Amino acid sequence: MVNIIAAREEIGNFFYKYGFGDILSSVPQNRLAEMILGLAMKGNQSRTTDFAELKQGLRTTYGYFLSHGKWDEEKISQKQQEELFRKAADLAKERQTPLYLSIDDTVIKKKKPSLYAKRPMEGTSWHYSHLEGKQIYGYQVFGANISVGDFSLCYSLRRCCPENGSKIDMAAKLLDTLPHTDARVIVQADSWYTCKALWDKALEKELNLIAAMKTNRILYPDGHRCSAQDYAAMLPNGQYHLVTVGGHEYWTHRYEGALNGIDKAVVLLSYPKNAFGNKKALRVFICSALGLSDEEILSHYTHRWKIEVMFKQQKMYMGLKSFMVRSTKAIDRLLIIFPLAHFFFAVLFGTLLPLGDTIRRFRAVLCIF
Repeated sequence: MVNIIAAREEIGNFFYKYGFGDILSSVPQNRLAEMILGLAMKGNQSRTTDFAELKQGLRTTYGYFLSHGKWDEEKISQKQQEELFRKAADLAKERQTPLYLSIDDTVIKKKKPSLYAKRPMEGTSWHYSHLEGKQIYGYQVFGANISVGDFSLCYSLRRCCPENGSKIDMAAKLLDTLPHTDARVIVQADSWYTCKALWDKALEKELNLIAAMKTNRILYPDGHRCSAQDYAAMLPNGQYHLVTVGGHEYWTHRYEGALNGIDKAVVLLSYPKNAFGNKKALRVFICSALGLSDEEILSHYTHRWKIEVMFKQQKMYMGLKSFMVRSTKAIDRLLIIFPLAHFFFAVLFGTLLPLGDTIRRFRAVLCIF
């Protein structure tokens, strides 16, 4: 049995407190509340049958709500991002620490539809999975995560598709729409996002960018053109110094100068202490804040891992990996509901608990299964 009344009251209070009630009529509010409550169920996989198990509505009710319901999902997404960003920025100023915005993407594997399927999932295609090292059939999802210390939340999820542009276009648009804040914002990304377009957008928005960089990127030490890996190999041992980050030591060399399309940046060449000179162990990082020390740059970059945790949480608890709706509109709306639900669970008890912990607490306090 589920104590639906108490649980829905909490979700209603959340909508009222953060202003979602101003942009949602009663029916969409009810449906979203029912779906958020359904996401808290153990074993939820974001299938319409999972939401119907609470007997708040039929399976087809939620399918219709996602595909044809009259509600403005973009306004919901914008409001969720504004409120989340404001809360994180206030926390960053209170703690006098940076606000980290991490961007990345993940591939959601789906079965290749049969040639005889009458209603295959829309928008599926082949995408390269870095995790599996091969092309995978399904969806590619661009995501952003915001963190301040232990406080970490899913900021945005979007389906990668021609209508949204390339991953770089989506990342640049995300930076362009960030609310203004006096808090220090550090944007983090892996080497697939390190390009001139994102670099210029970060500088335009007065954001610090710290990202990984491919080892074949071209540097110009003393005016000579060479790749980062060739430059690292030609440097004598005395040009490296030990840096300690998170209890681990790294041999690091600092380059300040030009790259292709970038006038000046800090580039760190780094080897683990016990793998100095090993080409496969070389890691390269780029930073737009020239005043940061090597230790600070590497320490800041360690926070990028939180987006990988976020993707895992979304797949485990929200059903990002297993959703079974067919239309692209329904999928895009689900990708907006997931961060909204994550925001609700995170602020529900006024604590800074991980998503899994707060969902289990929600079940224990408000739900009786």
